[in-house]
Amino acid sequence: MADEKKDDAGGGGGSNKMLIIIIAAVVGLLLVIGVVVAILLMSGGDEPPPQAAGGAGGGGGGGNPALNMRSGGQTYLSIGPTYAFDQIIVNLASQSGRRYLKTTINAELSSNNLMVELDTKKPAIRDTMISVLSSKTFEEISTAKGKENLKNELVERINESLVDGKIVNLFFTDFAIQ
Repeated sequence: MADEKKDDAGGGGGSNKMLIIIIAAVVGLLLVIGVVVAILLMSGGDEPPPQAAGGAGGGGGGGNPALNMRSGGQTYLSIGPTYAFDQIIVNLASQSGRRYLKTTINAELSSNNLMVELDTKKPAIRDTMISVLSSKTFEEISTAKGKENLKNELVERINESLVDGKIVNLFFTDFAIQ
């Protein structure tokens, strides 16, 4: 009978040790998986890093060159003259017709001479902007890539009517969809 008590006590201690080892292994595995997921999320996904305009020397400014980049590979450190357009509110293209876009756009110009032409052609340019914006759906412009495509289309359409210069880039200073 005394031997049976020893076996029970010895067997219980072994199963407790085995349970602790299994729990430690599971916790260790979860930590490894968590670290791998964190590394993948911080790596930025499948987008290639932006290339600096000056070769391997970086973006021309301090800090992270990717933060100083804008469309076309130019840096935000060298923005040209800008022209502010009035706020635009349009219905987005949808079957229900219940989505609205409110935006304010500033244009970067190739030269100061273009400001006079923009002032005289402002109604026609605003009409072009309204036509392009109202032809878009929520799905087309709700992503960062969609907004970039919208900027490119607006620049192309507006530049078709300009003579004294061109619009280099557009900046959405207000962009709200309801």
